[in-house]
Amino acid sequence: MRIGFVELLLILLIASLTIGPSAALWVDRWLRRANRASAAAARRRAVQEAQRAAEREEVLQRFQKLSILFTLAAAAALVWALVLRPIEAPPKTYTAPDHRQASSAAQAVLSTDRREIWDLGGYQGVDCIRTRDGLVYAAAWNGSSLKKRTSDLVRTDGGNAAVILSVEGELTGFAFDAAGDLWLTVLTPAGGTLCRARHDSWGASVEQVVTQIDGAPLGALSAVEVGADGKVYFAVVGQESAEQGLESALRTELLAHTGTGAVYVYDPAARTVEQVVGGIAGASGLALDERAQTLYISDLGSRCIWSAAASARGLTAGGKGCQSSFSGLPGYPGALALDEDSTLYISYRWASSSWLERHAGSTFLRGVALRLSESMQENLFSLPADGIRAEAVSTASGSCLWSFSGKPQGSSSALCPVENRVYFGIAGEKALYSVRV
Repeated sequence: MRIGFVELLLILLIASLTIGPSAALWVDRWLRRANRASAAAARRRAVQEAQRAAEREEVLQRFQKLSILFTLAAAAALVWALVLRPIEAPPKTYTAPDHRQASSAAQAVLSTDRREIWDLGGYQGVDCIRTRDGLVYAAAWNGSSLKKRTSDLVRTDGGNAAVILSVEGELTGFAFDAAGDLWLTVLTPAGGTLCRARHDSWGASVEQVVTQIDGAPLGALSAVEVGADGKVYFAVVGQESAEQGLESALRTELLAHTGTGAVYVYDPAARTVEQVVGGIAGASGLALDERAQTLYISDLGSRCIWSAAASARGLTAGGKGCQSSFSGLPGYPGALALDEDSTLYISYRWASSSWLERHAGSTFLRGVALRLSESMQENLFSLPADGIRAEAVSTASGSCLWSFSGKPQGSSSALCPVENRVYFGIAGEKALYSVRV
């Protein structure tokens, strides 16, 4: 039996009328259940999202509280570190010195020829240079910490180097007396010491001669000179601690300007110590003119060179008997040296700092600077590579004869004129530099 098109339509109509309502009801119930399930899922998601939002808010609030606590702790630590932390040398107000007018001195530049740079090996710094019998002697040290530092007295002629004496700590200065004995200024964490090494036992034994004055340990010793009469003059930077070495003590005095530096004289015959000059803002260098019987003393903070009779006692820097021979220097003076013509060579530890001297009357700001790290302090007055490293001045006329500059960046820690050449020790350099004059 064949079904026509009309019959098929009738069958579909009867089927739709018979089962259509039931199918529609089933579909409606299914859609309702699906909608209810979707709504429940949406409610669950909303609840979960609300819980997550609440948890995030709680974590954020905790983080904000911790951040506030951390910020307050960091601010308190910063205030403590930069304002309240005790410092060994509270700064004092002072009047910044004037700058000298530019001079017409001849210019000389440190040689960069490797043949003229004397390598000293694995040392980290040179604190003193001397010459004797045509040989050059240099006090060079190793070790970043003074507790682990050793210093050697190195003798060289530019080709060969030999260690003739070693000490524990930092050997900041040395000088020969008429008998050939060595007088040494040594720094250890316990303080400074004036020592002697007999000429017949160099390297074998070093005798401690002066370790304290009036019951108080010596501070950082910076230089030593010996007169023809055997008397030994030595410079003390100030009352600052010597625990971090000479460089640190000088930097502290430069920022604090306590004016507690002094020069003393030791008489080996009488075994007595007397003060020659006091009230120096960082006694950083010493030179003795035997012909004029005059002491020249570097005053780091005052940027000047004091002069006093070698026989004087109990003087005060700037007072009667101790006047400034050279003032307004372009940098902070350090080591001094005299040649046969009584020309005085002045090395500069650091360049003059406009910030530091602009705040000479602010003990607060300089107190903050005193609490900074040494590297940050160094940035306040570091000596640039093209800055004046040293000068040669006439003690007779007071005129500036030479000015020296050079590429090695770092403070000039030592210098020594030898005939027509001047040798330099540069902080952080493992060699002796030189320049012809």
